[in-house]
Amino acid sequence: MNAQTTIQREISALIRLLDDPEPSIRQTITNRLIEIGEAAVPQLDEHRVKTSDPSLRNQVQSIIRSATFGSYQEEVAVLAGQGIHTMEELEDAVFLFSRFQNPTLRIRPFRELLDALAHEAAVPIKKADTAEAQMLAFTRFLFVENDFRGCTEDFLHPRHSYLHEVLQHRRGIPLSLAFVMLFLADRLKLPFYGMNIPLHFLVKFVTPSNQSILVDPFNQGSIISREQCDRFLANNGIRRFPEYYEAASPYSMFTRFVRNLINGHMESSEPELARSLQELLMLVESAHTDRQ
Repeated sequence: MNAQTTIQREISALIRLLDDPEPSIRQTITNRLIEIGEAAVPQLDEHRVKTSDPSLRNQVQSIIRSATFGSYQEEVAVLAGQGIHTMEELEDAVFLFSRFQNPTLRIRPFRELLDALAHEAAVPIKKADTAEAQMLAFTRFLFVENDFRGCTEDFLHPRHSYLHEVLQHRRGIPLSLAFVMLFLADRLKLPFYGMNIPLHFLVKFVTPSNQSILVDPFNQGSIISREQCDRFLANNGIRRFPEYYEAASPYSMFTRFVRNLINGHMESSEPELARSLQELLMLVESAHTDRQ
């Protein structure tokens, strides 16, 4: 019996003991599986998919996350070193953080979904005869025909921020819905840009005459005025700054996204996940500072 066969049998035996009623035994098994590391992931993931016990499924996913965190952290370090300067890099970064929640998640199907949505949206957009009509055709396609909309409960829950979850369930917070808009607009070469308004992320469409039309992704792509934004800020005691109405950089949108995840996991009583995300955010911010 070779070494690989021996370790596979050990992993299989350990997994069978994960639901042992004795907590100390479960902890010992968990520690050993984490020690084995990524070699244990395929069997763990197969068990996670097959089990009907939600508690055991979460336990297995936690073990997978711990066993793979070192290599995942290296991926984030590479991302941090390269920087986040374009919409393509922002999309890569946001999808990379989908794998923080689920390390074995396959990203390709979600990229293909974005590609398919962009392909479908191109049809009504090409029929529009003005830039403004293209904008309206796009927002109608996304928010009316495909029913993307703001979440009505558990606003801070992480599922409303992770892009793969938003694409699956078509519900999100302002920033995650804005990501869907922006990643599709990037594929379609439409001039949509993010706006880092405090408390409520917005998107703007810039016309050929350089006029900005403000769009609220949380409220089904409704158009709002600059005056409404100013009033919203004033009502919340927030001082207005011109940069709020400028195009947000991909990097600033990404760090806001990660902070939303941190707050979401804290709200969901998952402080360990929040701390791990904070550690990853510090890695990204440190690399960004070093490039300045």
